[in-house]
Amino acid sequence: MNATTLIKNKEIELAFLKHFQQAGFKLVDFSFIESLSWQTLTKDDLQQMTERSFWQHDHHIFALRNDFTDQLLRYYSNYPRQLSNVAYSGPIVRDNEVYTQLGIEHYNPTITDMQEDFMAFYEFIKTSLNDEIDFVILGHYQLIDLLLTTKEQTNEILKLIQERNISELTSQLGIAHPIVQLLTTKTTEQLDLLSQIFQHDHRTIQALRRWEQWFKSLGINDIHLDITPQPPRSYYKGAFMRCHLKENKYQQLTGGFYKGDLEGFGLGFIL
Repeated sequence: MNATTLIKNKEIELAFLKHFQQAGFKLVDFSFIESLSWQTLTKDDLQQMTERSFWQHDHHIFALRNDFTDQLLRYYSNYPRQLSNVAYSGPIVRDNEVYTQLGIEHYNPTITDMQEDFMAFYEFIKTSLNDEIDFVILGHYQLIDLLLTTKEQTNEILKLIQERNISELTSQLGIAHPIVQLLTTKTTEQLDLLSQIFQHDHRTIQALRRWEQWFKSLGINDIHLDITPQPPRSYYKGAFMRCHLKENKYQQLTGGFYKGDLEGFGLGFIL
């Protein structure tokens, strides 16, 4: 990274913190190195260890932060939480590469809270990055429970869905199966088809429709449904979004709803 890019990123990071402080968020800062204990690691924590840079010293485990949401959830699950909404910035490590992550978390949010949080982040993108959202990919981590019976939710079937292997899915599930019907439909039309196949007042469909209407109210009309992702953590149970920018096409505003030891809504952006 050259000096110009370094200075620009630091200015963006500072502008982000100032923006959300003015928006009423509390700024938090946590150590880049986390201290962990094998005895208290959850199933989700153990799953992450294969993705993380960690080492052991004097019977203690240390790991470099790979995601702020996970770090904050671990912290506030063990210590009293007095804040309802927080903003943060700092380094994370993914695939042995260091990135700067900007993000917010809102605990026990209402629908209005989530929409206002998104709007605040979008204002930052427009004013500080001079960019706009080009298109949005929507999904819901409980959608798979609507599309597949418990018996159908095998590792093989889930892998085929992630791979979008339509021919093999057709062979195993049949051409009339909702999964096959959706995957053979344009992603911009899948949400309409989903509402036709299932009752439109189903909670999962309602959540997706709510976000679709919200984005359209902002003038963002290029909206795609993605039925393939599996939740990366057990507590990711709600709607999620990936918003691609117009000018900086490799950058995304990502986030969604989660519910585990804490219930929250988070949005993150990688510089």
